[in-house]
Parts: sequence; structure tokens; C-alpha cells
Amino acid sequence: MFGRVKKWFGIEGTKIRLHVLPSYPRNVKTINGEIEIYSKRPERVLAIKLKFIEVYTRGRGEDKRIDEFLLGTWEYNKPIEVSDGNPHMLFFKLEFDPVESAMDKRAGKGPLLRGVVNMMKSMKGVQSDYRIEAEAIVEDNTWNPLAKARILFD
Repeated sequence: MFGRVKKWFGIEGTKIRLHVLPSYPRNVKTINGEIEIYSKRPERVLAIKLKFIEVYTRGRGEDKRIDEFLLGTWEYNKPIEVSDGNPHMLFFKLEFDPVESAMDKRAGKGPLLRGVVNMMKSMKGVQSDYRIEAEAIVEDNTWNPLAKARILFD
């Protein structure tokens, strides 16, 4: 009975880790990495889903607004058997389409405009944070394991 309770809560079950570079050049359109899948007991992973998300923040105080944009997704839909001492590594290539604001488009027209736009963004509290979220769909599990990794752009 205790084993079923641990399985229901995901204790000693399947876990995942993301292995990606911490920063990328601004002009990149693909993020490559690996997903490590491991477990203390034999389990079957039915699918892996990745999402690349931009958290766009602007404003300050009560006027602060936050939006999330889904920039890209990646899925692996073949079953994977994992067990104790036998981790599985899965390579991924996540393609995405960046969302550019009107200010970003103007900044791309030259170095002088880039400096002015960056100053205006700083004054208005504009900031973008990026993250990758990985979810493993595990057979007969109530809670699916999740992993997140923050991505920085130079």
C-alpha cells in the first residue's frame, strides 16, 4: 500500500532533467539540448513535451503587466522504458519563432537606434525572461514529472 501512495505522489518515480546551455546569441532560432530521464523503479514514459516560453514584463508598480508567449514546442511520442541505474538520454532540437515588439524592430535598424530603444525599455521597465519547460507523460502516474531551465540571450 505504501508503494502505491509513493507512486501516486511521484516519490521515487520517474524524474527528468534538462541539459541546455545557459545563454545563446540573440539571433539564434534553435535551442539544442538533452533530456535525462531516470527512475528508481521500472516505469514507462509514453511521451516527452517541451515548451519554450517568453515572459514579457512591462511597467512598474500597479501598472505592471505580464504576458507569456509560447515561442515553440517539441514532442517525442515513442515509449521509453526507464529503470534503476539505467537513465535514458534524449537529444532535442527545439525550433522557435521569436516575438518582436515594435520597439525591437526599430532597434534592429542600427546601433544608434538600438541604444535609444534600450534606454526607453529601461525607463518603462520592459524585460523578457525565457524558459524551457519539459513534461514527461508517465504511464499510470497521477503527477507528471516537470523540469524547467532558464535561458538567457546575449
